[in-house]
Parts: sequence; C-alpha cells; structure tokens
Amino acid sequence: MKKIIKKILSRLFPKGNAKELLKLKYYSIFKPKNVVFDLIDNFNKVTYKTSFNKITLLTNEALYPIVDDFNYYQHFYKVQPNDVVIDAGANCGHLSIFFSKLVGQNGQIFAFEPDKFNIERIEKNKKLNKDLCDNIKIVDLLLWDKNELIDFYEAGTVGSSAIWMPDSAHCVKKQAIRIDDWVVKNTIQKLDFIKMDIEGAEIEALAGCVETIKNLKPNFAIASYHIVNGEKTFIKVEQFFASMNYPFKTVKFRGNEIITFAGFNLK
Repeated sequence: MKKIIKKILSRLFPKGNAKELLKLKYYSIFKPKNVVFDLIDNFNKVTYKTSFNKITLLTNEALYPIVDDFNYYQHFYKVQPNDVVIDAGANCGHLSIFFSKLVGQNGQIFAFEPDKFNIERIEKNKKLNKDLCDNIKIVDLLLWDKNELIDFYEAGTVGSSAIWMPDSAHCVKKQAIRIDDWVVKNTIQKLDFIKMDIEGAEIEALAGCVETIKNLKPNFAIASYHIVNGEKTFIKVEQFFASMNYPFKTVKFRGNEIITFAGFNLK
C-alpha cells in the first residue's frame, strides 16, 4: 500500500518543493514516535531537518527511509557523552553526525568511509550542522584483515563495496587497514562503540579486530543482512564472536534489517 501511495504522489507532483512538502506530510504519518521531520527552504534549496528527542540533524538527504536505523543501532548500547565511536561505513555521515551530538566535545567519532563521493557528502552535511563540535574525523580507509591495497567499487552510494564489483568502470584501488593496527598507530586507548555496515566486508574487518576486542572491549552493532557466497553474514559474524567468547545477539528488525550486537551491554 505504501509503495502504491508513493507512486501516485510522484505522478501528481513530479518535481519541486510541492512534492517535498507532500512527502513530508506522508512520512510524518508513519514516523517513529520519537522522531519529528521538517523542511527548511533556503532560496529554493531544501534542507531536511530530523529531530530525535532533543537531537536535531540537518542533512542534504531525506532521512525518511533510514530513520529507524538510528534506533536500531542503539538497541542495546546507547552512545554516551565522552564516548569514542567508530562509524564504519559512514556513507553520507548521518549517523556520524548523530553520534557526534551524543558524545559531545569530549567524545570522538571516527567516520570510516573510503568512497570519495560519500566523503564529499559527509563534509557538506557537517557544514549544515553549525552546533557540531569538532569531534568527527573522517578516515579514508577500508577496514580489512590485512594492510594492503585492494579493489573497491566506488559507486558514490550505499552500494560501494570491497566485496561486490558490478562493473570495472567504478573499480579503484583503496588502502585497507586492520582495526588492530589502526588502534595502535593512533594510540587509541578507549573505544566504546563500533557501528559497522560495510557491504559484506564485516567478516574481514572483524578478523582484523581481535586484539582490539581483547584489550578495549568495545560494543558492536553490525549490519549483518548482507549475503556473501550465498550466506547471510550474521552467521559468520556470530561464529566469530563465539570463537572469541564475546557476548553477542542477532536481532531481526522490520523488513530485511538484521543487526548483530556484541559486547557486555546486551540487556
């Protein structure tokens, strides 16, 4: 029914702010209880305003389709003031900015995003949020189980991946790093939370995170609905944490969203 309504709305308002206003009204009906949507019209350029309780985000992209993720990723561990967070697969920076406002000026967000087009979007979204502390560091590296140059499909979308190579036109070489080596190199002594959504490369990234887990004991929220070699990634993610004797739990949310959580806050 929702898809049918959206198609009808698209035909009625094919472009312009009228369509954006109608979409706002539509998604406001189906929004989560703790979310408020709004639009800001600056000289015919729309900025999207999304509020989660007392946290407000301004973005160049509408968050309507992904707004549930902000609750899903914090299903168990809630990001706190002063936390150190890795946002692996930062995409346009929506969650990085959200986490930034939660951790405050004494916290730190490391936004791992190797796609140059997405990095540009992160920078643009950061500029919209004038209240941001200077606590987001964009890390232009892939997370992997080795420190090496690897092939990367740089699509400029959520589909950018080191696993899927739909064509060679957008395939580039990118530097990959193990989390363990990155932590040592950057003298990271505290790591509270790792959100990970890296299009099927979660298994390799975890393999490069063993010492960090042992030493810093971070909490994890890992998108594990991707399919690699015909198998959903949550299976191997669970096997990894089981081998580490590290608490974990996989939760299936609405739609196809599957997230594997790990750490000592699974209550």
